[in-house]
Amino acid sequence: MLSIAGALVFAVGFFLVTTWEVTRVEASQRSQLIEMTNGFVSVFAENRGHGAPVPATFRRMGIEQFTKKESKSDSEVRTTVRMPGRPGLELRTQENDVRIKEIIQSFVDKTALDPLQEYRLENGRLVGRTIYPSVAGVESCVSCHNEILQDETYEIGDVMGAFVVESDLTAATWRNAQYSMVAFAIALLAFGVLARRERRRMREVVDSLEARVLLEKRKVEAEAHATFLTSHDALTGLPNRAMFRDRLASEIANRTGSGVSVGLLDLDEFKAINDTLGHGAGDALLAEVALRLTNVIKENNGLAARFGGDEFAIVFKAGEKHCSPDAVGRAILKALTPVFSYKDNVIHPRCSIGIATTCDGDPTSPAELLQFADAALYEAKNEGKNLFKLFDETIRSSLMRRTEIGAKLADAVFNDDIRAVLQPKLCLATGKFMGFEALGRWRLGGEEISPLEFIPIAEKIGLIRKIDIAVLHKAAEFVVREEAATGLKVPLSTNISALNFRAAGLAEAIQDVLWQTKLEPDRLTLELTETVAVENWNAVQEVLSILRPMGVRASLDDFGTGHSSLSYLRRFKFEEIKIDRSFIRDIEEDKETRFLFESIVDMAIGLGSTLVVEGIETSRQASIVSEKGAHIGQGFFFSRPLELTEAKSYLQSKNLGAAQR
Repeated sequence: MLSIAGALVFAVGFFLVTTWEVTRVEASQRSQLIEMTNGFVSVFAENRGHGAPVPATFRRMGIEQFTKKESKSDSEVRTTVRMPGRPGLELRTQENDVRIKEIIQSFVDKTALDPLQEYRLENGRLVGRTIYPSVAGVESCVSCHNEILQDETYEIGDVMGAFVVESDLTAATWRNAQYSMVAFAIALLAFGVLARRERRRMREVVDSLEARVLLEKRKVEAEAHATFLTSHDALTGLPNRAMFRDRLASEIANRTGSGVSVGLLDLDEFKAINDTLGHGAGDALLAEVALRLTNVIKENNGLAARFGGDEFAIVFKAGEKHCSPDAVGRAILKALTPVFSYKDNVIHPRCSIGIATTCDGDPTSPAELLQFADAALYEAKNEGKNLFKLFDETIRSSLMRRTEIGAKLADAVFNDDIRAVLQPKLCLATGKFMGFEALGRWRLGGEEISPLEFIPIAEKIGLIRKIDIAVLHKAAEFVVREEAATGLKVPLSTNISALNFRAAGLAEAIQDVLWQTKLEPDRLTLELTETVAVENWNAVQEVLSILRPMGVRASLDDFGTGHSSLSYLRRFKFEEIKIDRSFIRDIEEDKETRFLFESIVDMAIGLGSTLVVEGIETSRQASIVSEKGAHIGQGFFFSRPLELTEAKSYLQSKNLGAAQR
């Protein structure tokens, strides 16, 4: 379209220029013709002899001769000249065109004496016309006309008529039109070539610009995505810890009449879902929980975030309509209750929630509020999971105690204040000594701190590896020393925390203890709870694959309380299975408990493992478990955990008894 338009403009311009040039030349020639005849007449009038024609006659003869010559010319432009007289007084030549008569009359009336140039379409012809007034300039012209008219009509200076010079420009105009059409075709071709080249160049430019724009767009998108990732979690799209802390700080700083509530949420048994169904199921569950949690917290004008792993956080203004902390806690539990399907597997989302609230005027900082929510979450997990707890004074006291224990525990480990105590294990059938279980104990300011209290804290603050290895080292030194002194074979078992398997180097640390204490590897049994075994399957296998060839044995502790199944037991091939105390607590009176215990015993014996029963407190319990097929017993009925000096006396008594027999 641009090529056509350009060619058309060029052709029209060419036509207008050439036509203008023709008309200009013809107008000039017409003027020259009149000037020439005027000059001839002037000369003739001054020098004519007797009997010569008058100037007007001479002029007419010259014009007629010129007209004849033009009619014989091959020129495309035909020029004619006529000399009509004054309307009403025409001498020989009359003008039939009313319009030209009016122009001549205007000359006579002297309203206009300037020559008139015009171009008109008349009868299908383009006519160029010049009209000059014919003014009596010499006496001979005046006398000649007055004689013919037989009246003193004219005087010098009067208009006697006009010179009408006409050029027929039709042929020249048509020629110019034809040339313009040829010019249009040539221009169209030239513009087409230029336009094609320009389009190709522009296409290259546009392609280059589009590529540049696309590159810039991708760069901007990448930068935006990178910026998003600095403040959001990639899997769920929720804000991350840093963004959450900023929002929490803002909410606390800008709170007015209502307080600010913070909730921390952990998924229950998430590790088991990852291990049994795969990480794809775990990721899908996290995304689903994020969606449900967002829907709940949006209704309360709050913000949900993911801190990492299966840990989420929420912040909302407490005290507003439907925004009480317990209402939000119940709403979250209700939202997570519906089952979630993943690849034909049905998953039951469950979570524990801890919520803490600060009221207006309370100087609580964001870090403290998160600490309070974490303390409430800790209590929720301890009370059975799948529930929420609100931070209160009771939890505050518990938190303060855990904080104190945590602060002093590091010094205790550094100062080697963690003691090893040993609880004997005996053969249920013969009463023979079968070894010790090493347990950690700690006394703080004269108060004996329960392992149930300080072990979880040690796991949380990263001291559990040092405590487990320290207890093992002290117990191993004792066993090696007493074996040499008594000649008795003293097997030793010890618990290993799950966190120890999640960090590298556990097998090497145990090997170092064996090498430093000279403990025979076949004397050592590592006790792993069911949760440790299931949640750290690969790590446990890796550690045991190093230690078992040396002679170290493995025991499944607290059997029946976790996730164990026959498939796990077959794959691990535990040398020892230890039944939790909860299965024998009511075994004397409860037939169902007794039946369940018998089933567990049959399963363990069927797998070829030594069966140990812990928590035996009465002779009746000892008799029942012995009758049902258990091999080894442990509990207060036989002996409480012994300090090392007491364990030494205990071994000496066993050695003395054996010698007497």
